[in-house]
Amino acid sequence: MRGEDPSAIPNFLFSLLIFLFICEIQAGKLQQTCSSSCGDITNISYPFRLKSDPVECGDRDFELSCQSNKTILEFYSGKYYVTRISYDAHIIRVVDINLANGICSLPYNFVSINDFDGFYFLNSSFHEQSFARFLNCSTTISYSAYRRLPCFSDQSYNVYVNYGGYFKEISDLPKSSYCSYISMVPILHVDVIRPSYEVIRKLLKSGFDLTWSMECRDCIKAGGYCESDKCYTRPLNSLEEFLSHFPKFMVQSLAPFLLGTIALLEFRFCCPRHPVLIFY
Repeated sequence: MRGEDPSAIPNFLFSLLIFLFICEIQAGKLQQTCSSSCGDITNISYPFRLKSDPVECGDRDFELSCQSNKTILEFYSGKYYVTRISYDAHIIRVVDINLANGICSLPYNFVSINDFDGFYFLNSSFHEQSFARFLNCSTTISYSAYRRLPCFSDQSYNVYVNYGGYFKEISDLPKSSYCSYISMVPILHVDVIRPSYEVIRKLLKSGFDLTWSMECRDCIKAGGYCESDKCYTRPLNSLEEFLSHFPKFMVQSLAPFLLGTIALLEFRFCCPRHPVLIFY
């Protein structure tokens, strides 16, 4: 045992790295040849995939679903219809499912600034992005920057929507009118001061744009984080982290081989110091 070449382990791991790299290239080619459709979205391809697609298609981190002939993105507990995908610009336009038909309604989910630290990002910075904020107030207010929602306003509720930047406060309201946030959703920007409810409703129906970044996704999976499209990460500290960069189906198929080979190498070069009985 002691006469074995200690360089065998690094040489094997280097060969394994090359093998996995080649497999990843081939898997990537296969992923990028897949294409599916759902309703008006006729070219759903890499990195996107539908839940019903074969396992080797697209990337599961960018999985969409097709329901009632509508393409749906589930994002931080919210549900959004996909209305357009630009693969060249890396932009996907989505609209909250409760707002897509243009009727008076509240968003399906509250969108926080913390929801954009993963694989999807707003297409503009938070300082430039507009938001629609929905509030419930204790009394009626007549401030023109806040538009009343007719379908949610009666003797029990005074629901308003305000159009503006993310960091806008509600301190400009009269102190006698206590208001609390109900929901908030990104909205397309228009150069209109204090738009009417009808304008805001149409903007909500149009949705908002998200961008995606495979580089940031890989960075986050490696334990780092993205800031202004730049990755800040740390070295890989384990085989598990190393394998996390490869397609899941490929790692699963190779797992028995990898674990068995690594165990054998550890047994031959590292561990045994006493005779070992092997039973057949």
